[in-house]
Amino acid sequence: ENRLRLVWKASDVVERRKGVKREAMEEGGQPVVKALLILNAEGKRICSRFCDKSLFPDLAAEKALEEAVVKKVSLSSDGFEAMEDVFDHEDFIVVFKQVDDILYFAVAMNDENEVILAEVLSTLDEAVALLLHHQVFEENLLLNLKKILLVVDELVDQEGVILECNAADLVSRVGLPSYFADGVPLGEQTLTQALQTARDQFTRSILS
Repeated sequence: ENRLRLVWKASDVVERRKGVKREAMEEGGQPVVKALLILNAEGKRICSRFCDKSLFPDLAAEKALEEAVVKKVSLSSDGFEAMEDVFDHEDFIVVFKQVDDILYFAVAMNDENEVILAEVLSTLDEAVALLLHHQVFEENLLLNLKKILLVVDELVDQEGVILECNAADLVSRVGLPSYFADGVPLGEQTLTQALQTARDQFTRSILS
């Protein structure tokens, strides 16, 4: 089993959600994601997956959610209230993260475990960064949209069931190598380790 490595402080997230019922988790139900959204700074869609057609039966319903969650985190026309957040919207819990001009959202019903939802979003963010060699901006996402869609496919299935929470494994599954230095995945290396890995790979390419 993969170890969940939390980027958000779990205590902070849970503190904001005290008192919320978690009946599905208490009954042993598997966490289900209702939507994953990758939007630009204007709230326009780059890549989205909606996993429940009863909740989002058409494009209008999908767009309504996208517009609503962007409005929740918007502070003004040129900025956002927080770089990362968790909040309620109607019957949903939403986890949000901004990376440069990219907005990531993970959406689930409000009785789901917000810590797991935060981990799903963190995994998506890390996988996209690895996939794009940390050049995360709208044009680059659009140029690599097919690969990003494959990452989303490996992260959650069409029903919203979480399949993987390891960013390096996700990137490897879509056909890109998951490099290691001393057994440490690229996404978990220090800067020194990452530079040494790059040097080693460059040396091998010259000698081969």
